[in-house]
Amino acid sequence: MRPTPPAGPEPRHAPRAGGRPAAPAGPAAREGLARRIRTLRERRGLTQEDFARACGISVSFASQLERGERSPSYDTLLQVASALGLPLAELFLEAAGAPPDAQDAARAAAESRLLAFVRTRALGAADLERLLALAELLFAPAAAGGAGEDPARAAARCTEDGCSRAVLARALCAAHYHRARRASQRAPRP
Repeated sequence: MRPTPPAGPEPRHAPRAGGRPAAPAGPAAREGLARRIRTLRERRGLTQEDFARACGISVSFASQLERGERSPSYDTLLQVASALGLPLAELFLEAAGAPPDAQDAARAAAESRLLAFVRTRALGAADLERLLALAELLFAPAAAGGAGEDPARAAARCTEDGCSRAVLARALCAAHYHRARRASQRAPRP
């Protein structure tokens, strides 16, 4: 005879089919993600307006995301990560409870790899200046006051008519990329 399961709703972190537990969901996880998004935006010197424009969302929605009042969709998370210049997984490092020490260790390891790259290539002063100029272009804050967009960021906009969202792949934003991918999968093959 099987034991009777307890009455009531199943907890959100119950195991899924296949035995893996689902990621915890709820206010605490959403608030952790919200803090992480706001911190990353501020570190990059982006205003909420610039950030919202880069993500292709309204300023109001960006504000609600940063306060943990709204849960972003997968596509929105892709746009947020792209606007912040990060892989999607990095949005969840601190939100998932990765301690700051682990993040500091990851940063130190990345810095060591960067220094090792410079040393093993025996880069001269001119090469180092070119590398620094490239890094400054890649990580420059968005243009202040909306006077114009950073050329490096402008190149990473969707090429579909009327769409200026950040690019996911193949010069398309997440929505247009996935739409094109689904259409190509449905198309008859020769």
